[in-house]
Amino acid sequence: MDSRPEYLFFSSMSRFTRLYSKGLSRRLSPYGVRPGYLDVLFRLWERDGVTQKTLHESLDVEQATLSNTLKRMERDGFLERQRNHKDRRQSIIVLTDSGTGLRKIVLTAIEDLQTVVNTGLSINDRRYFRRILKQMNEHLLDDLDDALFVLVDEIEDGDTGNLSLEEEAEA
Repeated sequence: MDSRPEYLFFSSMSRFTRLYSKGLSRRLSPYGVRPGYLDVLFRLWERDGVTQKTLHESLDVEQATLSNTLKRMERDGFLERQRNHKDRRQSIIVLTDSGTGLRKIVLTAIEDLQTVVNTGLSINDRRYFRRILKQMNEHLLDDLDDALFVLVDEIEDGDTGNLSLEEEAEA
């Protein structure tokens, strides 16, 4: 097994994400709710009756992923599409009574899982972790804009054992 710190971090974060998702899924599956529904539900609980385009703009998912999720949620009876009265070409996504009624169930499941996750951690531990995670997320978002430059810098400055781009150009 690779024991470099960056690999261990990646591996730990991946494992945490998988385990958290499984724990949430186990709590929500009796109600027919999949973890992939949660972002959509939270957005629609905040503002129901929006177009798919508006919903997509508020989520960090691919359009095709959102479309498939909405189809499954509609099939499961959590939402429905209605014609927009102002523009008949558009559909409005609206929660059903069943979808609206899931709010308490979902929040309870998340609270329960958070209790498990936070066991043995002080309030300061949790605040520190959230702050660090927020900073890391911000760094990753920034990196999306200039990832190529970071990679080139790493190749030139890193101890990879390979020629840098400049050395390759000279060779």
